[in-house]
Amino acid sequence: MPVTLKELAARASVHPSTVSRVANRDPKLRIAAGTRDRIEALLKETEYRPNGVARGLKLRQTFVLAVVIPDITNPFFAGLFRGIEDGTAPHGYNVLLCNTDGSIARQQSHLQSLNARRVDGVVLASTFLNDPAVRWLRHQRIPYVLVNRFSDEGNDPFVGSDDVAGAYLATRHLIELGHNRIGHLAGQATVSTGMLRRRGYRAALAAAGLAADPELEAEAGYAEDGGALATQRLLSLDNPPTAIFAVTDMTAIGTYAVARRMNLRIPQDLAIVGYNDIPLASRLIPGLTTVHVPIHEFGTAAARILLDQVEKGEVSPKRVVFTPELVVRGSTVSDFPV
Repeated sequence: MPVTLKELAARASVHPSTVSRVANRDPKLRIAAGTRDRIEALLKETEYRPNGVARGLKLRQTFVLAVVIPDITNPFFAGLFRGIEDGTAPHGYNVLLCNTDGSIARQQSHLQSLNARRVDGVVLASTFLNDPAVRWLRHQRIPYVLVNRFSDEGNDPFVGSDDVAGAYLATRHLIELGHNRIGHLAGQATVSTGMLRRRGYRAALAAAGLAADPELEAEAGYAEDGGALATQRLLSLDNPPTAIFAVTDMTAIGTYAVARRMNLRIPQDLAIVGYNDIPLASRLIPGLTTVHVPIHEFGTAAARILLDQVEKGEVSPKRVVFTPELVVRGSTVSDFPV
């Protein structure tokens, strides 16, 4: 028979409610460290598991969080989700994953369903600029944190990278290699990553005395197919670019496919830089030069901020912005060691 709270309490010489609060990780419980260690050892020894429904009713929580992302097939979001799970699992939370395919309507539908299920908080990685979904989360008083993308609706809890600086690094690298006709596979102007990385690209051109050419900016979105179509447009110009900075690594992978179809050598005929440094970037041939951001740490930082809101009631906005780094590989430097 499963061990009971009463039996555990007798063995630990404490009240059953104390065992329950330790098992349920009650953040308000204050007991001696030795007593807590004794109870936790017993819980581990007996493999005791608290009743999740009873725990939720007592603490008025479901111990379920949600992560809303735009593209479940993108490895970036797989790494992000892993970081969130790693940050929340030790605290006894389960995490639901919702995919929007970049649709505002689908995003709002997911959020309304999650609210009906009474999730304790939401990590939103699919937000847009001037996003009504963020206003809705505030109005519903649902704890939330934005990751990778932000809304300009207010000073929201946010985790991401300095996208302007990252794009500047990428574009400056190509300029320093001697390229003066650099194409940009841009993200959507309605998404912060698209807007800010385009801004960094243009800033690097201006700093080098190069005029921004609208003809060299092609909106590609954030997936491989969009990257391929946009690259095809750029390479079909009368005076095509000799280098391309892509808004994401997945977009850059589309550039690889088009370059190979056109028998262009990478990087001799076309240099390519991506953004995010997903695991696949280093496995391409040649390896993709890209802007590295700590994807897993995005997730764990978002988990900390969300749990602070859920468990401690700390609702003051927090922003964690990581500094991006350029990782140089063979897609821009021909003698890069394999």
